[in-house]
Amino acid sequence: MTERKVPDVVNQESVRREATDILAEGDLTLTDLWIEFFARGGMAGAEEFEAFIQGIMPVESTDLQILDLTLVELQSP
Repeated sequence: MTERKVPDVVNQESVRREATDILAEGDLTLTDLWIEFFARGGMAGAEEFEAFIQGIMPVESTDLQILDLTLVELQSP
C-alpha cells in the first residue's frame, strides 16, 4: 500500500480555494465540512474555521494539514 505523504508546508490559499470549491458544489455545507474537519482532530472552532474559509484569518499549520487531509478524504471514492 502506498502511503500519502503529508507535506511539511501546506499552502493556506490553495487549501482555502479547494475548500470553497467543494462548498460551491453544494454537496456539503460549511457546518458539514467543519464537522468532518473536527472529527479528524481539527482544533479550530466553527467561527475560526469559517473566518479561514472566508479568507479573513489564517489557521494553525496543524489545522491546515488536517483540513487538507479532510478534503482529500472527502474527494476519494
